[in-house]
Amino acid sequence: MRWAIAGLLVALAGCSLSPDREAIDRKKLAQIYTEKGIAYLAQGQPQNALADLRHALEIDPDNAAAHEAIAVLYEKLGMDDKAAEHYRRALALQPDDARLLNNYGLFLCHRGDYDAGMKRLVRAANNKLYAQRWKAMTNAGLCALRAGQLAEAEDWLRQALALEPDAPQPLAAMARLMARKRQWLAARAFLQRYEVVAEPTPELLQLGVQIESALGDEQAAAAYRRRLKRITPKTHP
Repeated sequence: MRWAIAGLLVALAGCSLSPDREAIDRKKLAQIYTEKGIAYLAQGQPQNALADLRHALEIDPDNAAAHEAIAVLYEKLGMDDKAAEHYRRALALQPDDARLLNNYGLFLCHRGDYDAGMKRLVRAANNKLYAQRWKAMTNAGLCALRAGQLAEAEDWLRQALALEPDAPQPLAAMARLMARKRQWLAARAFLQRYEVVAEPTPELLQLGVQIESALGDEQAAAAYRRRLKRITPKTHP
């Protein structure tokens, strides 16, 4: 890939292009760097990702995909102000992109800006052309849950599960929500559905202990404790 990019740079430098052709080729080159940056990000190589995404934006400041990718990267690095800046720029370029609205909405919710986050998430969730509407619905449910709006959270999570019944994230969220509402039988049912499709985290195993203890099934609670003990690292004095 490096040689291909080097060759393309040489070709561009050695050609006299019309303004339109030059603009098209610069956009193609920026897209190559954007795709490389996204690949590095997926591989857990943030430094390489950052370098390529910055280069993409130097070449084409209006590349919405590069702005979104670098926003995600800055978010992972804990650089929220820079992440917000690039999310806003990406949305200015593509205001109706449902995936982008979903990502930015979740970002705002994580920062505690629930109202602004929910506005973006609801727009994404209501876009019937968005193939992964259930993700936006799940995130809307999680955002509402963080804001303490339990009824709204339940409504969004149930909508997500109506579209994607075996999705682990809304199943786990519903188990936690039902436990929070002390609806223990419903909490057990959602946790059991989760365990069919995914391996429970320590937090969910602890939730299993809580649920079964509340239901008076000490044998089931003990089983969750044993599973939790097997995957929890031992601490030494």
